[in-house]
Amino acid sequence: MNEIWQGLHGTHPIVEFHDIRTEAGRAERYLELAEGPVGDAFSRNGGAMLGQFRVDLHENRMILLRGFADTIDRRQALGRFHASPAWSRHRAELAGLEREANVLLTRAVAPSSGTRPLRYGEGVTLMISELRFAEQVGNYHLWLRLMLRKAGLDPIAAFATLESVNDVPAVPVVKNRTHHVALLQQGARVPPLPIALRDMLRFSPEILSLQPAAALVW
Repeated sequence: MNEIWQGLHGTHPIVEFHDIRTEAGRAERYLELAEGPVGDAFSRNGGAMLGQFRVDLHENRMILLRGFADTIDRRQALGRFHASPAWSRHRAELAGLEREANVLLTRAVAPSSGTRPLRYGEGVTLMISELRFAEQVGNYHLWLRLMLRKAGLDPIAAFATLESVNDVPAVPVVKNRTHHVALLQQGARVPPLPIALRDMLRFSPEILSLQPAAALVW
């Protein structure tokens, strides 16, 4: 496995998955800010917006993907972004709209072949697995990809928790837990995991159907 994922606008080995649950009825306003002034400021300061998605059957839940070239690029881009006037103006409002927010800081573990960038306006299936032990993530990824390929569901891309200290305290991330995240084609029906894979996990995988929040978000 290498640690490269080629996006539409560059290579993004480091990806943040923002899992946002807004207060009831406030998702539209959150997305208006995330896609508008806040998202623009993030992009202008060196971050890459890889996707903003609504979660099917969860009216007030969304998934935002942010990409970076490396950890140094992430620290510098987020430093500039958090110092920007747009973030200063809208930070308090965004916090007030959130009921819960979790961020998975990940590295790409997609193989060098068989993956592709997300496309404009594309929906995806997101499969999130939490492993019992960090050292199992490599085997889990390889065996899961083999199972998915046999089912005709070769992942678009795959990611695993970045096992390093988060050097951007302004973006709290999930700690002391190891996740594997797979992006699959929209409408994918993931078959039941074999016992060997299930035994590596703390819980059954969470499988979410994602719809793009806007026609052009990457």
